Amino acid sequence: MLLSELRHHLYLILATLIVVVVASLLAGGLQFMLISLCCLFFLWLAGYWYHLFKLVRWLERPKLRNVPQGIGIWNNIFNTLMLQARSRKKRKQKLGVALLRFNRIAETIPEGVLILGQDGHIQWLNHLAAIHLNLVAEQDNNSMLADLIENSDFRRFLDEPVTESLNIKLTLENINSGLPRVLNIIRTPFDEQATLIITQDITAAEQLNATRTAFVANVSHELRTPLTVINGFLETLTDMPDLPQEQRQSFIALMSKEGTRMNHLLADLLTLSRLENQVTASLCKQSLCLSILVEQVVYEAEILSENKHRFICEIAADIWVEGIQQDLYNAFSNLLFNAVRYTPQYGTITIRLYMEQNVPDCSQQIVFQVSDTGHGIAAEHIPHLTERFYRVDSGRSRESGGTGLGLAIAKHALAEHGGKLQIESITGKGSTFSAILPQMNNSKVLDSSRTPA
Repeated sequence: MLLSELRHHLYLILATLIVVVVASLLAGGLQFMLISLCCLFFLWLAGYWYHLFKLVRWLERPKLRNVPQGIGIWNNIFNTLMLQARSRKKRKQKLGVALLRFNRIAETIPEGVLILGQDGHIQWLNHLAAIHLNLVAEQDNNSMLADLIENSDFRRFLDEPVTESLNIKLTLENINSGLPRVLNIIRTPFDEQATLIITQDITAAEQLNATRTAFVANVSHELRTPLTVINGFLETLTDMPDLPQEQRQSFIALMSKEGTRMNHLLADLLTLSRLENQVTASLCKQSLCLSILVEQVVYEAEILSENKHRFICEIAADIWVEGIQQDLYNAFSNLLFNAVRYTPQYGTITIRLYMEQNVPDCSQQIVFQVSDTGHGIAAEHIPHLTERFYRVDSGRSRESGGTGLGLAIAKHALAEHGGKLQIESITGKGSTFSAILPQMNNSKVLDSSRTPA
C-alpha cells in the first residue's frame, strides 16, 4: 500500500512540475519559470525536512499514543511505522512471556541444567545446577566451568569430544552442610556451538544402596554364626551316634539357644520392617494407659534380672496416650531390657514415667526414662546407637542375647507416635535413655478413663 502511495506521490510531483513550468512560461517567460521552480523546490525541501525532523524526534522516544501527523505520503509513512512499532511491541511482550515461562520451567526441573559454549564457558544455568556445583549464578556466568571445579576427572570429562551422551559420577562437598554430595553428571550435544550439562543429586540413592548393602551383609553375618553352630552339631550327632547322653543333651541345648536367637532376630527384623511402613499405622491406634504398660514391662525386666539388680520405680498414675500397644511395648521393653543386660550385677536401674513441660510450645509431654549404673557409652558411639546392628561391644551384645536392632526398633516405634529417643551417657557412670511422647488430648483421656474395663 505504501508503494502505491509513493507512486501516486511521484505522479503528483511530476504533474505539479509540468503545470508550474507551463504556467511560468506563459506568464513571464524562462526567467520567471526558473524562479518559480526554485521557490517550489525550497518549499518541498522545507516540508521534507519538517516531516523528517518530526520522524527522528518520534523514533528517539516512540510513543504509540503520540504518533506524529503528516501531510500526504508522510502521514502514511507515520502510520506504517506506528503499526510496525505496535507489532514489535506485541512480539516483544510475547517473547518476554515465553522467556519468563521458560525460566520458570527451568527452575522447576528437578535436575540441574547448564549450557556450555564451545570453549567451555558457562552460557546459562538454572538455580539447581548452581547449588549442585557450588556456583553463584550471577557471578560465575560466562566463566570457565573447568576452572570453577577443581577435579581432574571432571576436567577430563569436559575435554572429551561429545558425539553422544557421556556421564560421570562426581562427589563434591555440600558447602551448606559440609557433607559430601554425590552427583551424576550427564554431558550431551546441544548444538554446533554448545553442549548441555545435566546434574542429578544421587546422594540419597547412594546412601540407600550403601545401607541396603550393609544391611544384607549384617543379616548374613548374624545368621551365619547360629547356622554354623547348628550345622556343626548336627553333623557331629550324625557322624557320632554313640555320643554320651550328657554331651548329646549339651549339643541340643546349644542348638536350641542358637535357634532361639535366630527366631528373635527374624522377629525383630519383621517388627522393624513393619514400623518403617507406616501406611496403616494410624488406623490401629487406640487409647492406652502407659502407667499400666510400664508396670508390666518393669515386672518382666525384674524376672529377666533374676534378682541381680536393684530397681527404683517412679511411675506416675493415669498417663494415657493414643498409640499402638505392641509397638510402645517393644520400645519400652527394649530400653529397659538393654539396661538389665548391660548393667553389672548389683547395679541400680531407675525407671521413671512422668509428665514434663515442653519448653518450645509450653505443652505437656510424656517422658519414659531408664537410667542405669552400667559402664556407660563413649560419646563417639551415641549418634550411631540407633543404627541397625550397631554394637559398641559385639561379643558382649551377642552373649547377652541382643540382636543389635532393639534401639532401632525403639526409635522407629517412637517416631510412629510422634515421639523421639534421647540418649545421655557418661563413661564409667552409666546411661540414661528417654522416650518422649506428645500428650494425648484431654477430652480423649476423659473418655478413655470412663470406658468400662
